[in-house]
Amino acid sequence: MKKTATTIILGLSTLLLMSGCTESAKKSEEIKSYKYSTEQVYTEMCVKCHGLQGEGVAELAKNGKPKGPAINDQEVYELKLSLTDIKNGGLNQSSGTDHEVMEHNFKAILKKGMDYDTDAMAEYIFNNFHK
Repeated sequence: MKKTATTIILGLSTLLLMSGCTESAKKSEEIKSYKYSTEQVYTEMCVKCHGLQGEGVAELAKNGKPKGPAINDQEVYELKLSLTDIKNGGLNQSSGTDHEVMEHNFKAILKKGMDYDTDAMAEYIFNNFHK
């Protein structure tokens, strides 16, 4: 009985360790596979609507709706939720907000080969522009 319990515990421990290592390696590979840095993507694709410092571009607003809203006032978790939602096709599974314009823009970003890691982009925006 004691030998069986030891075998089960050892097996479960090994399984847990391996699953953690695999997830970490997968995340590392994902980040390394992006062609452009988050800074390059932001500068090339996001500045036009969100501004140099994430302050937004008020002139783009139509019918009272912000087309280029400020993002420098969001916390990192809010940015991560929004970016994940947009990247997943705007399923509103994360933040529940409407991102129709960004969903369209994200397709253009992908066509230009400027895909990015959503967590890394959220961290970049927060660390560089948060007010």
